[in-house]
Amino acid sequence: MTAIMACFVLMLALQLITPFWWWIMVVPFVYGVWKSRSVWESARVGMISAGALWFAMVMWQWLSGGQQLAERVSKMLGMSSVALMFVLTVAVAVLAAGMAGVGGYFLKPFGRIIENRGGGGVRS
Repeated sequence: MTAIMACFVLMLALQLITPFWWWIMVVPFVYGVWKSRSVWESARVGMISAGALWFAMVMWQWLSGGQQLAERVSKMLGMSSVALMFVLTVAVAVLAAGMAGVGGYFLKPFGRIIENRGGGGVRS
């Protein structure tokens, strides 16, 4: 639970400071390489933290006057309701962050190889 909260807070801070959305993939990837102990943990931390973040952002936009814009965008995309667009938005975040976390976990052995070689210096 602490890993989920840490990733959530870090992604929130980075998304508020910078105009980039892709922090939802960078933070779970780094967590997967650095701290995760299993594929499922890495995916779960990324999926829950990014999904909660984007759900909170969607609700914040909706509650602060974005109803009309959300309705227009959902009609433009041919969706029957705004709720479906919200679900799909959160699903995009969940899938992207989960796959990034899994990718980070699978790259963990390459970090150990570099670490064991002493930083990749030239050997004689």
